[in-house]
Amino acid sequence: GQGAWTALAQIVADELGLDIDRVDFKSGTSDLPDAGIAGGSAHTATAGAAIHSAGAAVIAKLADLATNDERSPLFGAGNAGVIARDGRLIRRDDESRGESYADILARAGVAEIEARGTGAPNPAAMEQYAMHAHGAVFAEVKVDPDLGQVRVTRMVGAFAAGRIVNPRMVQSQLFGGMIWGMSFALHEEAITDRRTGRIMNANLGEYHVPVNADVPPLDVITVEEHDPHVNALGIKGVGEIGITGSAGAVANAVWHATGVRVRRFPIRIEDLVTQL
Repeated sequence: GQGAWTALAQIVADELGLDIDRVDFKSGTSDLPDAGIAGGSAHTATAGAAIHSAGAAVIAKLADLATNDERSPLFGAGNAGVIARDGRLIRRDDESRGESYADILARAGVAEIEARGTGAPNPAAMEQYAMHAHGAVFAEVKVDPDLGQVRVTRMVGAFAAGRIVNPRMVQSQLFGGMIWGMSFALHEEAITDRRTGRIMNANLGEYHVPVNADVPPLDVITVEEHDPHVNALGIKGVGEIGITGSAGAVANAVWHATGVRVRRFPIRIEDLVTQL
């Protein structure tokens, strides 16, 4: 998939103050609550916000047990006076005083703590602020003046997408988006039979996609961005943002190289050789 299980597990671990190896993340089973689809660049933000809310509620319940127990080193600190770190609650004003989650639960005679959270956009904030990720893509192409063949030789993309939970996965997804955008500009075309509406090239033998030799050197730059309005975690999506500018960047580079403005995709050899 898109790596959501890893990213969401990271959010769980961060919120609970645990190493990710100690997190058992479950998703996609019918005994769990309903959630939004993994699409529209919204999954990590919406599911992550719900996890953030639920995690904060769990820590608050743990803190309530500890800070109201005279036998605890956290007694009297209050919920706001403790922080979660490495599977322990620690006093903010004295980090030498703390205890593990296991000790808090054992002393209270509780086997586990459960909490739920929700994640939804703030309608008031959406009316006042733009919530989308944004970026720019730059493409370099070479066009054979005799044959009209186009080769993309380099692509660079710079993107601001709020808080980046997993930089490696985000870079990989943006690479994929840029490749897809290049493919949209030069390779992909669904051919429809106008009489029947059937797709005539519904296989990888006839529907053209780029292979490794078609993909140029890629560079992705993620711009640091702190957005306090989009959601509690400041997360935005990166699913589509790598695609949308890439096709246009390739078309503009072809125009810059040839003076020919092509306004349909894919850009064909015949679109160029008749005007070169």
